[in-house]
Amino acid sequence: MFKNSLLVAGAIAFSLTACQNLTEKPDTASPDTFFSNDNDLTAAVNGAYRPLNYEWFNSYYNRCVIDCALGTQAGYEKGPQYYERGQYVATDEYLLAFWAQNYDGINRTNVVLEALDTKTANFTADVAKQAAGEARFLRALYLYQLFGVFENIPVPTRATVNELGTFESNAGGKDKAIAQMIADLTAAENELPATATDGRPSKWAAKTLLAKVLLEKGDWAAAKAKAEEVVNQSGLTLFPDFLSTIDVAHENTGERLFEIQNDFDLSPWNNYNNMHAHFTPTDWDGGDPNTLSTGDGVTAAGWGDAWIVGDINWRKDFFSDNDRRTSVTFMSRYRSKNANGDVVEWDPAASSPFIAPGSANRKFNNVIFQKVIEYNIGGWQYTKKNYVLLRVADAYLAHAEACARLNDNAGLTTLNAIRSRAGLADAPALTTDAVFEEWMREFAGDGWAFPLCRRFGKTAEIIQKYAGRTVDNNKFRVMPIPQAEILSNANITQNAGW
Repeated sequence: MFKNSLLVAGAIAFSLTACQNLTEKPDTASPDTFFSNDNDLTAAVNGAYRPLNYEWFNSYYNRCVIDCALGTQAGYEKGPQYYERGQYVATDEYLLAFWAQNYDGINRTNVVLEALDTKTANFTADVAKQAAGEARFLRALYLYQLFGVFENIPVPTRATVNELGTFESNAGGKDKAIAQMIADLTAAENELPATATDGRPSKWAAKTLLAKVLLEKGDWAAAKAKAEEVVNQSGLTLFPDFLSTIDVAHENTGERLFEIQNDFDLSPWNNYNNMHAHFTPTDWDGGDPNTLSTGDGVTAAGWGDAWIVGDINWRKDFFSDNDRRTSVTFMSRYRSKNANGDVVEWDPAASSPFIAPGSANRKFNNVIFQKVIEYNIGGWQYTKKNYVLLRVADAYLAHAEACARLNDNAGLTTLNAIRSRAGLADAPALTTDAVFEEWMREFAGDGWAFPLCRRFGKTAEIIQKYAGRTVDNNKFRVMPIPQAEILSNANITQNAGW
């Protein structure tokens, strides 16, 4: 979504599903009166981005909560605790919200694509082509988020207003979802420009996401080829400094292919990074933990000392001190208000997760994620950091993974490019385990771990190791489809075991 857009199409998309048989003529947009020109089309496309971040428990946060099921992270808010303990069920509120947010996004893209089919004469060719590319990319992205969590999903390709009383089935949903994502992204890569503006996706974003979808299909050769297009033809390379992948200064540039736009100043209380409030410790003074400068004392907002924190053993297993991503991913030291402004440091052997008021302790063992945290901003809400969803690093690792599964040593080059940026020695051999571990490190805390473990068949293994639970991988590799959807749609079959 865009920092300067009105994002009005949400109201349009929902108004299209309102009562159709009123004798009065409502003074609002309708399918017949809207989409009369390029401005209407652009507004509708802008609105299709909105479900990526329009609720307090937004899709980014919900993915991070779902990752807690693995035990690689947990927290102090009830959702992360339930997931880490394996207490999530089909009636879970986070799953329902995540399901609804993504299907809202799909419906909005379907509204746009149908307008492009039925009102072609109302739009100029260039605007229509851009709109089609964006809508198809977004529909694929929403499907990809759903697929990674539930896998066997319904795949609606018509707007709800045109399908009232019709209920989508999820029979064959896995194959249908993959086919639809491939079709959408294949079209989008030819409709989107090579260079994107205002946070919109480029053709390289579409190609990168397509490579990841092809991994889900198990079409390793096609995934390798598509990833190679990005690596060899885009002219885009990895940032030399891993910090550039998440900071404000490099938003929407270089390696960063697609990100959710956040800036409180441009859209107060509508378009800001509330993950800052979920991840910060309450006693942090708000200053830069890297320079240890004194903070403003009001920037921190963590409730219960961060709602989501990483697992100690997971951090020890996956991150070494010489990995340059460690200091970017985790807050390992900071000035604590509970310690009179003294510097406190992370120690896995510390006696407490946090620094209590008045405590003489200067060590803590909470694994605090800091990718989304900002410093000295005058209050938790005044955030500007985007949520990064897709990077060139995705293409590098997609290439490495496809090659590993093909026993093609060409992927060692792309795997080691990721490791080199992190300051690590080259991997001696290309294995699927080596690629899996690099995915986990590169995107730690970004909300992609659960889908990743599902694809690699490692869900039960990781849950056992970090959550201490023995589970059936066939069941727990996916989440239960929300019970509200099951009850309202007789054509939906629950995932096996749930």
